[in-house]
Amino acid sequence: MSIWTNERGRAVLKGAALWLAALLAIVAPAAAQSGAPLRVTVDGRAVVVTGPPGYCVDRSASREGPEGAFVLLGSCVALGGGRAAPRDAPAVLIATIAPGASGEGLGPEGFAGLATFFTSEPGRAALSRAGDAGSVQVIEALSVGDVLYLRIADQAAAEGQALDPEYWRAILSLRGRMVTLSVLSEAGSPLPAGRARAVLDTFVARMQAANPSRPSDP
Repeated sequence: MSIWTNERGRAVLKGAALWLAALLAIVAPAAAQSGAPLRVTVDGRAVVVTGPPGYCVDRSASREGPEGAFVLLGSCVALGGGRAAPRDAPAVLIATIAPGASGEGLGPEGFAGLATFFTSEPGRAALSRAGDAGSVQVIEALSVGDVLYLRIADQAAAEGQALDPEYWRAILSLRGRMVTLSVLSEAGSPLPAGRARAVLDTFVARMQAANPSRPSDP
């Protein structure tokens, strides 16, 4: 059965919708919050979301529901977390988690299917901030170990906070859930592609360390 007619395909599309909802929640630079946390748990406490050093959870812009969860992370200093600032110009980090065991057994074949989908017209439309495939270019799509990396440029305008068109996204499985991690920059202070990828690599590593496989996991 094709990857796009099974549960995994539906989960990816839900994840794209969640990501867009999270993006639309970035309506202004993060407001200070008392004691912004370094981590939160979602999906019935099954998955821990935490970012690179210097990043805290923006609780006011994070959501969870039947369709899954998304979590926004920003500079701890900007959010009032009272911790060290990110090493580079602060990025906007987004984690989306599809509910249930939707990330089982991705593997090379699954990654190939995901990469093919996201470079197709429906996939680019799912990535677009405006639902317009013509606004999106997938610059790179590569798998490294158990992670699929996408470097994307989206020329569609984001509501509210101005974001740089280019960003990085990673797709991986954690504790049986399909997880998408994204690193975006503000338009006025974009991170170079190499630095943004380094932030994403650290984001991935921190998420993997916070969510080790359990004996019952695939």
